[in-house]
Amino acid sequence: MISAVVLAAGEASRMGCLKQLLPWGDKTVLGTVISNLTESTLDGELRVVLGYQADRIRRELADELTEEVRLLKNRDYQRGMFSSVLAGLENLPAETSGLLFMLADQPLVTTDIYNRLLKKFRQEQPLLLVPSYHKQRGHPLLIQSSLIPEIFALNRGQSEPEGGLRTLLEKYSQEIEYLEIGRKAVLIDIDCQEDYQKYAPRKTDNDKET
Repeated sequence: MISAVVLAAGEASRMGCLKQLLPWGDKTVLGTVISNLTESTLDGELRVVLGYQADRIRRELADELTEEVRLLKNRDYQRGMFSSVLAGLENLPAETSGLLFMLADQPLVTTDIYNRLLKKFRQEQPLLLVPSYHKQRGHPLLIQSSLIPEIFALNRGQSEPEGGLRTLLEKYSQEIEYLEIGRKAVLIDIDCQEDYQKYAPRKTDNDKET
């Protein structure tokens, strides 16, 4: 069983507003990420780790969420992204064999991209699987559950160890499997207003009329 952890706890300081809730088509940025994962072949838990303005996000996303989505609150989100990784790993179902880590600000990663990655992960069972675009590493990251103890060990009393999950990628660099996606979407995050204006879906004239 493969579960997913969506990291959505940040303050989005570079955006200047709560980017998780920015409109994205008929949903929000975070709602789109969740929807694309929900519609994929993911068969485990879909965990979304909230932090900054968690209650507001939970309230405003209520109509976009299905029963499969489990919202978690990281009260230590100000200590960095790795604290959200740890929060997302707490009390995973025992039958979890793999994990998919995804960022909350990558709504351009579509369901078919998730499905391609999940299919390869199930068929080949690599220790780590990463999508790429022209040999550039992107998101999401998929790992075997056997690496979970090492993730917790990275903490070593610190909430944000230097490198975070990148430390794991460096340690096992020779065992990473890459899946060339052929689409830049796996590299693009909506980090600032310029990104949002560039990539956000535009309403067509027909949409405006309706």
